[in-house]
Amino acid sequence: MITIHTGDALDQLRAMPDNSVHCVVTSPPYYGLRDYGVEGQMGLEATPAEFVERLVTVFREVRRVLAIDGTLWLNMGDSYATGRSGARDASRWPRQSRNDHKPLLTMSYDGLKPKDLIGMPWRVAFAMQNDGWWLRQDIIWHKPNPMPESVRDRCAKAHEYIFLLSKSDRYFFDADAIRERATSDRPAGNKKHKYVHAAPESAPESVDHRTKSGLLALSGTAWAERHRRSVWTVASQPFHGAHFAAFPPRLIEPCIQAGTSERGHCPACGARWVREMTRTNQVNPSARGSKFDSGKTSSRNGGDRTQAGERFLSAATGRWLPTCTHDLAPVPDVVLDPFAGAGTTLMVAAQHFRDGVGIEINPAYAEMARQRVRDEGGLGQFLEGGR
Repeated sequence: MITIHTGDALDQLRAMPDNSVHCVVTSPPYYGLRDYGVEGQMGLEATPAEFVERLVTVFREVRRVLAIDGTLWLNMGDSYATGRSGARDASRWPRQSRNDHKPLLTMSYDGLKPKDLIGMPWRVAFAMQNDGWWLRQDIIWHKPNPMPESVRDRCAKAHEYIFLLSKSDRYFFDADAIRERATSDRPAGNKKHKYVHAAPESAPESVDHRTKSGLLALSGTAWAERHRRSVWTVASQPFHGAHFAAFPPRLIEPCIQAGTSERGHCPACGARWVREMTRTNQVNPSARGSKFDSGKTSSRNGGDRTQAGERFLSAATGRWLPTCTHDLAPVPDVVLDPFAGAGTTLMVAAQHFRDGVGIEINPAYAEMARQRVRDEGGLGQFLEGGR
């Protein structure tokens, strides 16, 4: 079920119960870049400090409604003290005039000099950290198709940040759901690279693969996939339903896949279902001390033992297990976007069979999001209108 509420994010969040959502994926309005013509909108505060303070207040309520093992994936773009944004994408935001690089109103920049990069993403991230969030990671959204810029004294901006934050130090994170194809970051050159397994009776003796680019690719084994890296290359794309492009769905998918359980959670206690994992006979090639000329050493009793420092790879069996004893059928995890915009987060949540809650202050955008979920989320009658 997808529900989209129309109204101020803070007001709508205050009406939600504690611990009622499992993952938050959102992108607040950029600071000082767009007047949406709605009273109470964010992004037009007089100073960066006021903007940060207001966001921290909103995300304090987000933390209240987030499950104890939940995560927040926060996309933030940056801007300059002159009002010109290095991260703004004209295809993403509603078009104004040819002079839309000018400030929307007179702003005070708290001592920043003209042309200074405000550093808004990190200001917000550190403020939220100080407010009690765990700041777990900064992920780089690399845009291979950035908007051209006319500036001549710096590089064109081609990235934004996604911050992974959590409500507690232990949280749900399905790393296996977002694994990526493994390639070595070391040039192969003319020297063969050999990995010897600690269990040769059940694993290939060595791996020796080269790609056309001269990089090693550990295909054909459990190493063909690796833990996802923190630079995500995703092209921005226009949304034809409006004058801006929303989140690219490919950017949101790994956030939802890692932050929610594919099987859902217990309806009684909220405990997530998790993947069943089993240890394989293959040594993790990235583990310190796992690359040897010999995979075994002799023990005192004459038997073989694994060399110190080796760590075996784990693999998912394909089964899911409950983490509580209620013996109830799981229900879908809930994804929240308090700045829903065109509804891309909710659309992707629906496509992956998660429930979702969206909040959007602009009635036109809220209706656009509902229509988009109906058309592209595959839900139809399973969409609720909200408050």
